[in-house]
Amino acid sequence: MATLDISNNHGSHIEQQGIFAPDCLQSLAFREKDDRFKDNSIVAFEGTCEWLLQHETYRRWAACDRDVLWIKGKPGSRKSTLLRYALDNVMEVSKIGERPLVLSFFFHGRGAELQRTPLGLFRPLLHQILSQVPDVVPDLVATFEQRCENDGKPDIKWQWHLDELRRFFKSSLVKVLESRPIWLFIDALDECGKENAVDLADNFNSLLQSLPSTAIEQIHICFSCRPYLNLDLNPGGAVIYVKEGNKQDISTYVKAKLSGFRVRMGSTIPDLIIGHAQGVFLWARLVVAEVLKLKRDGSTLNEIQKEIYTLPLELDDLYLELIQSMQQQRSMQKRSNSLKLIQWICFATRPLSLDELRAEGYADDNDMMERRVIAFSSGLAEVVPSSNARFVQFIHQSVKDFFVEKCLSALHASLKRTEADSVVGIAHYRLSRTCIRYLAMKEIAQSTASDCDGLTSAFPLLHYATTSWIAHVKQSETRDDLQDDLLDYFAWPSEHLVQRWARIYGIIKRYANDRPPERINMAHIVSRYQLIGPLRAILQKARQLGTDINTKDEYGRTPLLYAAERGYESVVKELLEKGVDPDSEDYTSRTPLWYAAEGGHEAALTLKRKKNAVVHRWPGQLKVGSKRVSRYYYRKTRM
Repeated sequence: MATLDISNNHGSHIEQQGIFAPDCLQSLAFREKDDRFKDNSIVAFEGTCEWLLQHETYRRWAACDRDVLWIKGKPGSRKSTLLRYALDNVMEVSKIGERPLVLSFFFHGRGAELQRTPLGLFRPLLHQILSQVPDVVPDLVATFEQRCENDGKPDIKWQWHLDELRRFFKSSLVKVLESRPIWLFIDALDECGKENAVDLADNFNSLLQSLPSTAIEQIHICFSCRPYLNLDLNPGGAVIYVKEGNKQDISTYVKAKLSGFRVRMGSTIPDLIIGHAQGVFLWARLVVAEVLKLKRDGSTLNEIQKEIYTLPLELDDLYLELIQSMQQQRSMQKRSNSLKLIQWICFATRPLSLDELRAEGYADDNDMMERRVIAFSSGLAEVVPSSNARFVQFIHQSVKDFFVEKCLSALHASLKRTEADSVVGIAHYRLSRTCIRYLAMKEIAQSTASDCDGLTSAFPLLHYATTSWIAHVKQSETRDDLQDDLLDYFAWPSEHLVQRWARIYGIIKRYANDRPPERINMAHIVSRYQLIGPLRAILQKARQLGTDINTKDEYGRTPLLYAAERGYESVVKELLEKGVDPDSEDYTSRTPLWYAAEGGHEAALTLKRKKNAVVHRWPGQLKVGSKRVSRYYYRKTRM
């Protein structure tokens, strides 16, 4: 079959948009944007998925009878594989049209943030449009040019926003449809979160309704998602349920995988697996792997049959069976290592590479680390290649859901199975402390490396530890996990480790907006991120230890100013009760009250009521701020 090459070939089209178009294209890209599309696990097994192109619903959609096609199926049924197959074979459609523009994006719930958010959807889609038909997005390039001239480099001085990219996308589609058809494929819509999925489905529905009838005939959109989300707002929309063709595909897969010993086994085992799979391809895949393992271990045909009969038919139950059977064979140390590895895969802020995980001491080299990943996860995690490394992820989104919602609590002997939120809090707590301990390593303190490559090469987990420990602390704090020992981990009242962290952050992400400023200390951090427990501990001991709570960082910002800027009223109250200066100015002469009012925060009222609080002590060009504060205060007190 002919396939369509959808790789990002910029071609000569970009030159038509001038010197800024290539840089604009780069600003829309991100490292992981094609990773899920390139994932071999969603490529159709030979001889499978062929039924899709002959399916009556698919043929009607392809013939413009319907503008939207939904591919639905329960977890593990291969929705992504079927959509990928449709994308790869779109040129087989008889009415593909002249010069079709084919666009695609694969959401990835186990991937990096941009792989699972609406912003991460529109950036690659506009990247593909700018690559192939740059003449339809002149406003996009013009906006990029203006931002660069006024603000500086993208991703350093400014970021693309979702709403503006959504507008550019809509206007570009309208222009494209004037001269050529569009085929758009979006996979795993549910993996961007229910609220986002509903919002996106509504947006696309509104887009279709706004198009003229001539354009409607030119656009084809294919989504895949789990069936529990009722996203197809049009009752007459075209829907294909994966289970309709999965039985034959499962049969093809199972018989091919077990062909090596089918002569000795007869057809009993393959037919048993096919019959029990109930249309769930992933179940069949896992059971085939288990059968092959049993065969390698010398199990007899009868023993294998008995094992299959005892395996649960639901995916979650099967996952639990695999984990428990493996756990029973492990020592306490290996169980602990297994739990921690699963916590890393579940709750890391982004997928971790083999090098990063190996820094935790799991293995001596990456090949051994890969074997450990498979063994410690009972085959439920895998290693996938990316542009510059090999990363670890679960084999399916349903596996992550299973661990977060059910299994991790079962692996914690001290917790009830229903305490899923406690498990999440504990996991984030442990990962945050692992990151802090890594930062505290004496080898890092003694390192002479002064650039990002040198540091991360010598200390593979350093980038992650530096940029993610706070995220884990915050996640743990929101689940009522106490952070009282945070100060001990940083050896407070010493600020040496905080300063080391700030210095390393400045090397690793020099131009990042969230880079901690010089002279930042622990009081700034706990106020900036609303960590009430550690803040109270600092305030209680401040006078005894001679700690200045009005201390300023390199921008003249105090702990109170950070809390006021973010609207953390509880932090503001704690600080004011301990007598901090409510009128301390930063080096732009702005006070905490100015920042609170500027953000429209309730904390402005707390500061305004403070006796002698200064409302508008700032330079002449900022005097409008005093009116803003007064208006805000008047409006709130009149409510």
